[in-house]
Amino acid sequence: MAELQRRLHRIDALAIALGGVIGVGVFVNTGLVLRGTGGLAGATLLWLVVGVVCLAGATLYADLSARVPEAGGPYAYVRVAFGRPVAFVYGWMNASVAMPVRQAGTVAIAGKLLSSWLPGGQRLLAVGVLVILAALNLLGVRAGAVTQRVLTTGKLATIALVIGLALVLAATGAPATAATTSPVPFGLAVAACWYTYLGWQDVVLLAEELHQPRRDLPAVLLGTVALTMALYLAVHVAVYYALGGTAEAYGELPARTIAGHVLGGLGLTLLTALTLVSTLGGSAESMMVRPRVAMALARDGMAPAPIAAVNRAGTPHGAIVFHATLTLVLVATGSYTDLLPLLAFAQGFLGVFETASYFVVRRKRPELPAARLHPWAPLAFILANIALCWVAGTADLKKTGLALGMLAVISAVYAIARPRVMAPGTAAPPVIPDLVVTTRNRPDAKT
Repeated sequence: MAELQRRLHRIDALAIALGGVIGVGVFVNTGLVLRGTGGLAGATLLWLVVGVVCLAGATLYADLSARVPEAGGPYAYVRVAFGRPVAFVYGWMNASVAMPVRQAGTVAIAGKLLSSWLPGGQRLLAVGVLVILAALNLLGVRAGAVTQRVLTTGKLATIALVIGLALVLAATGAPATAATTSPVPFGLAVAACWYTYLGWQDVVLLAEELHQPRRDLPAVLLGTVALTMALYLAVHVAVYYALGGTAEAYGELPARTIAGHVLGGLGLTLLTALTLVSTLGGSAESMMVRPRVAMALARDGMAPAPIAAVNRAGTPHGAIVFHATLTLVLVATGSYTDLLPLLAFAQGFLGVFETASYFVVRRKRPELPAARLHPWAPLAFILANIALCWVAGTADLKKTGLALGMLAVISAVYAIARPRVMAPGTAAPPVIPDLVVTTRNRPDAKT
């Protein structure tokens, strides 16, 4: 069987990380965060605090990616830390539920945006987008990486355009309107801000396809979060002042309102097109990166062997087909909408296992120096995940019960299939070209 190939460079990793985190969320959620925090000062503080917490998380994932530089990223961390039973439950919950539902949600938004220009209906267009993205990634890792570079450039151009239009409107003055808004709970504002930031850690799933993962991943993770925080704060402040702090700044899509004020109908059309580019970028990143969890699960003998198949071009086509098929069913039937409400708790629950693995993996693989700001930065991110899991879990007990039921079913499947999945897979461990263990950081070195 062919193996994954190291065809990605640092610039590819940066484009993929930025593509995973920057989407339409920042344009939609600036107004929501303002409503939930009561004004500019509170909203600015929230965007800043959540960004700093994500920086703490970047130090945690940077450390884990150096100690366990394997495909599947967090799945591999959980396996090393807590063993195969927990990894089986985590991997299947992530690969068969959480990731396909997230993919279906972004593809559905793309279909909705396209339906304003193309015939066929939202659902059919969403299916078309999904098939095209899967086909692009099946062509090879380089094709997916080039696509990410192009779409991420489009996302950054969208942010630059919004900030530029906001500066123009701030200079000319926004027209008076009779718009009104209603407040939302503070917890909703926190959740919106948190999920707008998330996605930067997806790049660790590609550890076996980067030329120098131990060198590049820490720089990419920290750089992505720092740049994203600066861009989000800039958009938030620019939008607020452009609309004069009026009710329009607190609306559902204030960036679109600004484009309409400055450019009229052309501005609305242009921003809709750029929003589509951002959505497609997020969908493409998901299709390229997230199937690696299923591939790693199958390679370890805990999923059907065909899912681990990799072609001569280094494309994990078995996992991509598996991921795309599940997503296609969700999109075609519209059933993903029933699963979206439980996603917040499921993601938080899985995130707790990912982040908690940090201290266990450090103890099991002590050959590298401790992460920056150890242990306070990683601990802060772990506590943030626990808090968000608790908030999401108590907000909708019915959906939380459904998520826990799914976890129980997956656990029961493992218990039944345990004799077949106990032995590790036979795949050779990845070769990490940039690992250098010196006398200073060897576990048996004397101090």
